[in-house]
Amino acid sequence: MKQFRLREGDVTALDTKTALTTAGSDTAPGPMMVPQGMKFITALRVAAIQNMAAATSYSALIRLEGAGMVNGPEGVCVGAGGNAVATGGNAVVEHTTILINFPVNEASEVQVFGEMMGTDVGALGIVVGVEFSDAAGEGESEHRTLTVEGDITAADTRTALTTQGSIASPSLLVPAGYTKIDKIIVSAASEGLADGKQTFFLRLGGNAVKGGEQLIPISASGRIAVQAGSDAAPQTCYPRTLENLGIEVSSSDTVSIWAEGAGDDTGTARVCATLVFAK
Repeated sequence: MKQFRLREGDVTALDTKTALTTAGSDTAPGPMMVPQGMKFITALRVAAIQNMAAATSYSALIRLEGAGMVNGPEGVCVGAGGNAVATGGNAVVEHTTILINFPVNEASEVQVFGEMMGTDVGALGIVVGVEFSDAAGEGESEHRTLTVEGDITAADTRTALTTQGSIASPSLLVPAGYTKIDKIIVSAASEGLADGKQTFFLRLGGNAVKGGEQLIPISASGRIAVQAGSDAAPQTCYPRTLENLGIEVSSSDTVSIWAEGAGDDTGTARVCATLVFAK
């Protein structure tokens, strides 16, 4: 059995945890309570879009918190984007389904927050659909997350991802009892202020990663100056989920996460990555 809930809202300040408390015409739906009989959140359906009001770039995440979350707060990357001009732009972002297994406490509240990172792009609109289930989903292992983000300001340069928006120094430890990275949810996009093309990828290392450094592709972007009187299209990168990775890690040890943009420097890029750990 499954139950479906939704929250949405606007995020208008940089690195600020913003509660998503409405559902369109339902302006005061009240707390999102875990329905009776539900044991897990088994999927998140998310979309985030910028209002194209600034010539810069961003990444975005959501936070799930409250007494309903058995293992405490979880953060999940929900996208990245950029705009080369502040005078135009038009885009649509389809929702992305992220399969997950977060245990929950029935009849307790789950709070949903959104956050804009990188630079202030004006405003983000974020919608989050939460799927509750009476049983664990795919894989059945309980999941925990580690989300980090950062800015790539130079091409072919290893850049450590060590922050999480309003949390300046998130823990980089593998949660106790967890033995592998099961999934990675990741987005990267450039502001596109310089001509060229660029590819983005992650590096995973540190003492926790048993097999040595792992390299994971994210996305690619390109830009050429438009003709006079025209506006460049915005960049939008959905959160991409890399499934069934099975990267073995040492529990309670430190993982290091870097991002890199290869090729040309197309302007500052923003990267957000969520490691999903399983037992």
